[in-house]
Amino acid sequence: MTEAFGPITASAAYELVAEHIRRAIQLSRFVPGDKLPPERELARQLNVSRATLREAIRMLSAEGLVEIRRGATGGVIVCAQELDSERLRELALKREDEIQNILSYRMANETAAARLAAMRRSEEDLKELYALLQRLNALTATREDLLNQDNVTRFMAADSSFHIALARASDNPYFVKAVEEIRAALFLPLGKVFVRLEATANDHHEAIYTAIERQDPEAAAAAMTAHIELSSQEMRRILYELSGKTAKRRKAG
Repeated sequence: MTEAFGPITASAAYELVAEHIRRAIQLSRFVPGDKLPPERELARQLNVSRATLREAIRMLSAEGLVEIRRGATGGVIVCAQELDSERLRELALKREDEIQNILSYRMANETAAARLAAMRRSEEDLKELYALLQRLNALTATREDLLNQDNVTRFMAADSSFHIALARASDNPYFVKAVEEIRAALFLPLGKVFVRLEATANDHHEAIYTAIERQDPEAAAAAMTAHIELSSQEMRRILYELSGKTAKRRKAG
């Protein structure tokens, strides 16, 4: 007979704080080079003691997610997550099936969220989405913008914010949670893979926004479907390239 309950493992307070900060980084709320709020302010926001926060920061520092810099101009800085090609290849192979499942989950949830957002969005939601759309457009306006490596992390941050804002516009907290889970789960140290933005990176955002603005749920769902299909193709291409000879052997077989 299968037992109804499993063992409970209690997490230390600093581990919960570390996970909270780690998630903010995975959701691109803080990108490489950003400085976290000062210790006193961050402890207040998280409602924890400064000693607990320090322990969490030490944990994240050991993981290589943040760097602690001393001095008057120091602080806790988010690190660039870059791995050499061999480690990236190992990571891609290890997570290939998982990422395919995440992409399917994304299609189901974000398409439904877009449809609902078109029916429920408020004027404030539209203002937020429009501002983020303008940010995405500005980061991909010219060929030089696409080739600017600094724009990669900026675009990924704005893209994450756009999709989470769209989920909020659905006025359903479960979609917000689902989209945040998706964005966090897709977090990969791809700094040495994405050296530029693809010309298609910003495709469909305008169509998604327009459909939501016009309160056309079917058009919103269709635009989101097209967008996720394109993003999934790009992710599969990257995984294939990272897989190297293994991917080629699979194709040949």
